Amino acid sequence: MFVEVVLDIPLDRTFYYKVPEVISYPPEVGKRVIVPFGANDLLRTGIIVSVKDDVDFPEEKIKELFDIPDDFPLFTPSCLELCRFVSDYYGGYFGETLFSFLPGGFEVTESLFVKLSEPTPSVKLTENEKKIVETLKNSSGKLKVSTLRRRVKLSSFYQVLRNLVSKSVVVREELIKRDSVPRERFAVFVKDGEVRGKKSRELLHYLKEKGKESVNTLKALDFSLQVINGLVKKGLIEIVEEKVTLENRLWELKDTKKIKLTPSQEKAFKELVGAKEGKFLLYGVTGSGKMEVYLKVAYEVVKRGKSVLILVPELLLTPELRARVESYFGKNIGIYHGKLTPKEKVSTWLKALRGEVKVFIGTRGAVMLPIKDLGLIVVDEEQDSSYKEQQKPYYHAREVALKRGEIEKFPVLLVSATPSVETYYRSKLGEIKLLELKERVSTVPLPYIKLVNLQETERISIFSKELLAAIENTVKKGEQVLLFINRRGFFAKSFCLNCGYVAECSDCSVPLVYHKSERKLICHLCGKRYEPIYRCPKCGKRLDFFGYGTERVEEELRILFPKFRVVRLDQDTVKNPEVGARLIKEIKEGKYDVIVGTQIATKGHNFPKLTLVGVLLADLLGGAPDYRTSERIFQLIVHTTGRAGRFKPGAAIVQALKPDLPAVKYAATYKFDEFYREELTAREFLGFPPFTKTLLLEFQLEKLAEFKKLREKFEKIKNELSLFFSVSDLTPAPLPKVSGRYRFTSFLRTSSEEKLMKGVAVIKERFPSTFSGIRYKIEVEPMRIV
Repeated sequence: MFVEVVLDIPLDRTFYYKVPEVISYPPEVGKRVIVPFGANDLLRTGIIVSVKDDVDFPEEKIKELFDIPDDFPLFTPSCLELCRFVSDYYGGYFGETLFSFLPGGFEVTESLFVKLSEPTPSVKLTENEKKIVETLKNSSGKLKVSTLRRRVKLSSFYQVLRNLVSKSVVVREELIKRDSVPRERFAVFVKDGEVRGKKSRELLHYLKEKGKESVNTLKALDFSLQVINGLVKKGLIEIVEEKVTLENRLWELKDTKKIKLTPSQEKAFKELVGAKEGKFLLYGVTGSGKMEVYLKVAYEVVKRGKSVLILVPELLLTPELRARVESYFGKNIGIYHGKLTPKEKVSTWLKALRGEVKVFIGTRGAVMLPIKDLGLIVVDEEQDSSYKEQQKPYYHAREVALKRGEIEKFPVLLVSATPSVETYYRSKLGEIKLLELKERVSTVPLPYIKLVNLQETERISIFSKELLAAIENTVKKGEQVLLFINRRGFFAKSFCLNCGYVAECSDCSVPLVYHKSERKLICHLCGKRYEPIYRCPKCGKRLDFFGYGTERVEEELRILFPKFRVVRLDQDTVKNPEVGARLIKEIKEGKYDVIVGTQIATKGHNFPKLTLVGVLLADLLGGAPDYRTSERIFQLIVHTTGRAGRFKPGAAIVQALKPDLPAVKYAATYKFDEFYREELTAREFLGFPPFTKTLLLEFQLEKLAEFKKLREKFEKIKNELSLFFSVSDLTPAPLPKVSGRYRFTSFLRTSSEEKLMKGVAVIKERFPSTFSGIRYKIEVEPMRIV
């Protein structure tokens, strides 16, 4: 018997291995396998993609696998098919794609250990077996497989080692713990007390609120064991070990009869509940109750014995959504995101495989969870760019979710108040079924929006007189204000008016942002920090500082309104997800008057007392200019202003230097269809998505002198690419230098998915040899061109 195996290597091919007679578990598609690979026969972890009785290769040239460590597959056949699609469409390699989704805790390489059994059974051993046993005895009974192999120097090493395992003389360390009644350590709040460190205070406050939390979760939230043990020594918390029983893991359905839907919600609900498969877009204004619709649909799906996956773009949204989901399904919700430890990811992955959890909430990586009996995927805020992975294989979770629905034949629901232009267009073509919610659930109307031209109005700093008056009146009424600016830090740029010098990152071609809280100049691309400078290093004149970030807005507000309680909500203040959740809870409780925030403050949060929103620089929200800039501006304005007046009438003031920009004008006047029509007309004329498929090629060089050689190589392959794409010349990227490397890009367009995938196949085949020694990146359907 033979197995076809895919490995985590940059090659689009598989490898065959012979299955030995002595093996831990029988071969099966989707299982892990440990195999010797390469000239040195180093152990690698692979995934079985097929099992065959015969292969078209000389049997003596096929190596034997070392072991199959699992009694169940980690990937379902449909997930393997989905991974194949992702690698073919997005330009990755099959093995790399598979392992990019698999939690790191599953990978076994040369760190695999074997040890002597205790007690060692008395059985007859061959000379080679004795050699391994003696080597282990001389090494305290335990060694890495790679070290053991190097010491005994046997040509038939793996076969001999397997025989010892089968005789129970040697045991291989378990790769997955299968304790049927797992135990977990919890930190439990005991009493309040004085503590010095900031992290210690945060941890004590957190445990006081929650009562207890698992130690693994606390470590994932950046609370070190040193901080935890420090509180234990003071007697403020204690560590207890508890069994996680099966009863704790069972899901339950809550009574939801009391939740009544509006007629438009009911119409969308009935359409979705009756669907066995298909693609849907739930398109509704902010506050129209989209979440209530999809949770009731999920409830019905679970009642039928199926499972549900809810994708969210941001980790910070998970706690609030989890509370809503628990009101339907109880406490046993599967959570999956990048901040979990490998062990926690493995635990959730196994629960998905075994069907122990019926409802999962996760960020983009959760789209590949091998969920048993999956019956629905919801992609909330489907337009959000966070769904696009920024590492190989650069997939878009929304598109992968839609493809998974096709393969496994269940409905996929996209949800948004501002659908992506591509999704909106597909809904108009009928490729995605459009379900609309045009009114808010409550009788409270959408907020009145006033558009202010910053070039024509009186203002103090960045604040127009209209906005300042509205802030003061709102807070005096006991209500809250949200001010939105999409940049962290204090000053955006340090600039010399005399000679034109700009303080830039030495490794990246971007201005450094001054962060007053750290008293550092920080590069927002690579994160490098510099001491602040106040005089120009070129001419010696004093530097001027320009631009606004959340820190500056916060400070100026405190000066203008010293009695107002101001809080900042950005990546700097919510690095710890639980701190972010606590701040949001305090905002809801009315502990702050004014919230200054970036996008983190605008996504999916319902603040009961929030009645005024100020968008400070609306026309600058799009970031680096590309064909999606207008779409980004439009979406951010709509989502931000939609936070106002959820529970009582509200208003928004949108400040702009160019208020006549279509994205600004249409967002401020609720002319959504007009915006989409104008944007689609422009994109069709210019040849951008959704009317074309696009691909961005990026090359990175350590030295500029290498560009001539790169361009010569690119010109040689350009004609071959032109069979499938319209290929632009190789030019410096909009950000020509990042992390010390010079970047050059070519933008490719084609008319169909078929041509795109054929072109991607050529790139994967030809680029490794053509551009050997040159770092390059293939990104299909990029969200930004920078």
